[in-house]
Amino acid sequence: MRLLSATLLAALCLSSAAVAETLPRPAGEIKFIAHTGDTITLSALKGKVVVLEFLLTTCPHCQDTARKLAGLQKEFGPKGLQVIGLAIDENAGQNITGFVAKSGANFPLGVYDYMKSRAYLQIPDVMRMSMPHIAIIDRKGMIQVHHGAEEPWMADAAVEANLRADITRLLGPAPAAKPAPKKKS
Repeated sequence: MRLLSATLLAALCLSSAAVAETLPRPAGEIKFIAHTGDTITLSALKGKVVVLEFLLTTCPHCQDTARKLAGLQKEFGPKGLQVIGLAIDENAGQNITGFVAKSGANFPLGVYDYMKSRAYLQIPDVMRMSMPHIAIIDRKGMIQVHHGAEEPWMADAAVEANLRADITRLLGPAPAAKPAPKKKS
């Protein structure tokens, strides 16, 4: 009986992991009040590449990732990137200002419900949600990339290069320069 229970649990975990990794998939709506007081909706950002960082305000790895994302926002923002931070910890509301100061985040940050974030990312209850958790949405509103902190994609040495590669790929080629108008003679 124990062997059967262990086998069922292992099968459930493996099948749950497969559910969490169904990509691409529609992003769905997210709405929150940013630390700046602005109301942010994901649907208003359609046409941009959006990086969502689900984070804990007291997590050093989340702060480091936000610092890297701030650099990428500055670099790629004019080309159509929008980074968003969603703090899901219990005391996030009172900790956001400190998080912004420590991480240098130059993008909207807000408080988001922990259970809603799990549902949004399709993380089953039997799976642990590692932090930070990144989702990257393409210009058409489809989640194309979804990674938690414990995955190799999020390793300290690789995360910025992986973010840069995915952002560059989803932004697409730079628009071709328009030819200068011909002068009339």
